[in-house]
Amino acid sequence: MRETICRKGFDPALLALMALALAVRVPIAWLTVYHHADEVWQYIEPAYGVVTGDWIRTWDIRLGIRSWLIPLFMLPPVWLGYTIDPLGELHLVLPRLMMAFVSLGTVWAGWALGRRISRGHAIAAGFVAAVWIDFAYFASRTSSDTFSVLAILPGLALLYRFRDTGNIRQAWAAGFLLGLGVIARFPLGPAVAIPFLWAGRADFRKAWPALLGGASLAVLCDVLANAAMGQAPLLWIMRNVLANIVDNRSHAFGLEPPDWYLRVLAWQWQYVAAALAPVLVLGARRYPMLLLTALAVIAVHSAVGHKEYRFILLAVSLLVLIAAIGSVDLASWWAKRGGKALSNTMLAGVLALWLGASLQVGATEPFRINWNVGKAPLRAMQTVRNQRGLCGVATYRIRDVPFISRAVLNRDVPALLINTQAAAKVAQGRFNVAIAPIEHIGELPQNYRFVGCMSPTTPLFEQQYCVLARPGPCTEKPGLLDYNVALKRMDR
Repeated sequence: MRETICRKGFDPALLALMALALAVRVPIAWLTVYHHADEVWQYIEPAYGVVTGDWIRTWDIRLGIRSWLIPLFMLPPVWLGYTIDPLGELHLVLPRLMMAFVSLGTVWAGWALGRRISRGHAIAAGFVAAVWIDFAYFASRTSSDTFSVLAILPGLALLYRFRDTGNIRQAWAAGFLLGLGVIARFPLGPAVAIPFLWAGRADFRKAWPALLGGASLAVLCDVLANAAMGQAPLLWIMRNVLANIVDNRSHAFGLEPPDWYLRVLAWQWQYVAAALAPVLVLGARRYPMLLLTALAVIAVHSAVGHKEYRFILLAVSLLVLIAAIGSVDLASWWAKRGGKALSNTMLAGVLALWLGASLQVGATEPFRINWNVGKAPLRAMQTVRNQRGLCGVATYRIRDVPFISRAVLNRDVPALLINTQAAAKVAQGRFNVAIAPIEHIGELPQNYRFVGCMSPTTPLFEQQYCVLARPGPCTEKPGLLDYNVALKRMDR
């Protein structure tokens, strides 16, 4: 009787897992800045621009290859943070906290997939979705990669519920969430077609109208978001394909061989990968469609020259969830060998092993590098904001272009991009604070005093973000050195 009640009602264990997930995610959202600069320049920066009317437009924004759906999704927390603390950074933190809360849907997804088998499977899958490092760290990232995973995983769980119950509303919801995930990151389309075909089968009277209807609503959300910003419907997808596939713009950010993702996963998980292999096989027997979807994500992205780990986040999430379910199968098999059922103690042991593996991956290279990404640029902007009499800021020979974000700077002062010593000398009346690499600070005019460098744990010769300031006001306008004007001239 208790098993039936737990299956139909809201199990308190699920509530505990969600609380655990928040306890892990909120500190990560608060303490980390970003995993990739796209999280700021493609999503937070446009939302900040809607709020303030002032933002930095990168080449992809100027070409119109990005949808406004995610920036408008970020708009409420950006607006709220800016309204509450217009001179601070709350508008940067609240979107990450919002994503952390939305990510609780992935905990439910793990729970729901495990619950189809047993409560023990549900607890294990939900626990892993709550604490595994990829789930926890990427949950609060304000990127299309995270957005797509947060939509698709609950959508997949709802697909299984629809196939189990025949509830048409679940098919509509699943179609909507999967469609939303694909709109957020359309290269996932071929992989997500697999669960669509699996769920629809030959049911053209019931399943397909609901699935396609839900997906159409997701597309409509994108159309309306772009229409609100004066953009033609879905034109951004064609422009994106032309820019990155036909014109190979993405190749400028690096090219990797086809086996790169497999090597990175082996490097990321190291000996943990060997432990995951057998339980992944066991879990795949329960959910072969999910394994096929994960492999399709990796295969599609392996065929593209420019590769980044975050691109296959959906595949990583699915593989980990499948392995979590398989780990309970392995523990149950071991218990049966001794003539016993899986006990709470054994299940706790399984969870402890997962937690230990997650901590191991998160604390070692290459993953541990992620904990400090973006902190030096943020410290640089904080130092700039704290300079008395700030009237203009310039980057001087900074390799990272773009570097200045209006959302991160959060000051209504001119921003300049300068790459030559002659320009810095001529334009010194246009800015009184500069950011430069340590090896180039001597090239700035002598009236700029050294304030400090922003990477305290990095050797001095590697310091790339040092702040300098001069006394006095700014007497000239940025002109051709204006950051947006310079980016357009450089096609960056």
